[in-house]
Amino acid sequence: MKALHRIFPILIILIGCTGFSQTPEQQKMIDKALKMRDSIMESLNLEEVQRKAEQQQKRLESDKQSNNTTSPIPKATKNEDKYWENTIASDSVNTLKNWNNGDADLVFNYYYDPGKDKVQYVKVGVIKADGTIALHPTNKVPILKPIKEFKDSNNFFDIHNPEAYQYHNEDSGFKLNAYLSVYQNDKQIGILTIGNSEKVTRNLLTSGDLYYGDEGYLLSWVYVDEACAIKANENWKGDLSNTGTPLLVETTVTYDLSFTPGWNMVKTEVIGKYEFPNAPEEDRSRYKKHVHTIVPSIPDDATYYFRSTLY
Repeated sequence: MKALHRIFPILIILIGCTGFSQTPEQQKMIDKALKMRDSIMESLNLEEVQRKAEQQQKRLESDKQSNNTTSPIPKATKNEDKYWENTIASDSVNTLKNWNNGDADLVFNYYYDPGKDKVQYVKVGVIKADGTIALHPTNKVPILKPIKEFKDSNNFFDIHNPEAYQYHNEDSGFKLNAYLSVYQNDKQIGILTIGNSEKVTRNLLTSGDLYYGDEGYLLSWVYVDEACAIKANENWKGDLSNTGTPLLVETTVTYDLSFTPGWNMVKTEVIGKYEFPNAPEEDRSRYKKHVHTIVPSIPDDATYYFRSTLY
């Protein structure tokens, strides 16, 4: 190629002289240059190069037009197994089916001691050797935080504006857990959740699944040292996607919680859902409404779900 770069200027000069009178010797040189030009052009196959360049340009234009056209997102396959992985549920008489772990304690965690690398808890019930669940929370919880800090520690993350929370007796001690831990020999072997939907009782405890719209409820245990209350109402519009593909929804969240000193139970209901069949997610729904209220006891339709932490 370097040689061609040197030859081309000479050819151009010689060919450029064809419009003037030439000596026989000069004409021979011009004829030779013309033949060399034709030979080089043929060897480079510039016509073919040009043709391919035009085809490439057409392809680029076609690809650009295709990219500007919205393509449907492939439907993901739902995976139901994750809700039952290492999980067993109770029957109508509050007994865990296929329980074979022997006697176990149900405890309420209230504090992590970093110095001892140990979770502090109080016992609230038992799972008997046959899987029967017996709950009787009576112990006091010794370490609590002011209820006014709930806005910074709400594990449901369903209120977007912290100013939406209103408190009564905001300095009263408060602790909420949406599950009970299951212990044997001072070692955790799983957690116990209570509700009427295996999906809701898992999703509301999983950071990436909090916004899913599978309808049902989850019960949370609360201990307070004084009478107090949390109130909140929020209507929100926005994107509840966790993948980067927008999923725009309108949600309504209500907290109507008035606590009495000692143990209380909160019912968190997921009501209504948006379906997004083309969303690139395993579970393609988002909730419309969350309602948090106090219930006096465990509802008759509630199911206990034991999820093992031992694999």
